[in-house]
Amino acid sequence: MRTTLKQFAAVLGFICVANAARSEVGFEQHTLTNGSAPITLHLAFNPNSVLRRPVILMLGALETNRIPAWSTNLVREGFMLAAFTAVHPPDPDPKRRSVWLYFDERFAHSYALGGARAIADSQRVLNYLVSRSDVNPEKIGWLGSSSTAIPGLAVVTQGPRLAAFVGFVCTGAYAQWFETWYEHGLWRGETNGLWPETRELLQKHDPICHAAKAFPTAVLMVCGGADKVVDPKTARAFAEAARPAYASDPDRLRLVIYDGFGHNLPTDVVQEHAEHWFRLYLNPTSDPPASATAATNLAQSVIRSQINAADHRSLTGVETNRTNPNGINR
Repeated sequence: MRTTLKQFAAVLGFICVANAARSEVGFEQHTLTNGSAPITLHLAFNPNSVLRRPVILMLGALETNRIPAWSTNLVREGFMLAAFTAVHPPDPDPKRRSVWLYFDERFAHSYALGGARAIADSQRVLNYLVSRSDVNPEKIGWLGSSSTAIPGLAVVTQGPRLAAFVGFVCTGAYAQWFETWYEHGLWRGETNGLWPETRELLQKHDPICHAAKAFPTAVLMVCGGADKVVDPKTARAFAEAARPAYASDPDRLRLVIYDGFGHNLPTDVVQEHAEHWFRLYLNPTSDPPASATAATNLAQSVIRSQINAADHRSLTGVETNRTNPNGINR
């Protein structure tokens, strides 16, 4: 089968475009040793974008030649990805070490401990990041899903200060979450409760205990309404506890629940919310928005629900009563 000159040019063009796309992303790996647990930090960014980059923190790692699909547009626009892993020594007693997805007192303790450790570990990562001239220290956020988001809410409430947080299928009410393991038939522990040391950690680091400290971090939680692994009612409990602190800027705290979805949200949902939230609150070139003032009565609320020039009254065909005591009419 002969290859025409036009076909060869098309293939060559495709290869050049693919190579150019790869060359737009630079990758770095660093080891931070200034602590009890060494941290491996993976960075990915477009070296030809903005001079001072906003940063999206993540627990975990990045591949050396590929970024997550949800981040492609953000990295192109100037965002830096920073994935980190701290290697903490395991419990010296093998019987106390948690087993992945074995919902017992050991597994619960690992999350309580993970939240506490994330606070200290992320401080070391931020110390390194803000020392770089290409990082904007005022625009550092966190993105995670499930096990990589849950510790992030501990960081949101107890520092270091983050500008924005996006968490999928996560919770900021650890103790309440552990209780749902019984309700949903997940509990497999030999006892009917948590270890005393777990409860001590929860008293100090359960995010819901410090929910008022979350402000002014822009917090977005996205959950599945049918999630039995991380029950969305525990995310709602955290949001309700934090909401009074956001009275001056309520748009900064959002809880989105996708009815009918479980612990796995569609990939387009992840990309949509990540891009939207970080463009709002970590934008490389513009300041974050301020919340609009709250409507003070039903008339204002109705007006604000109009998304074009048409008056809702004319569309519904109802008569105008100028003496309506409810103040609906203008």
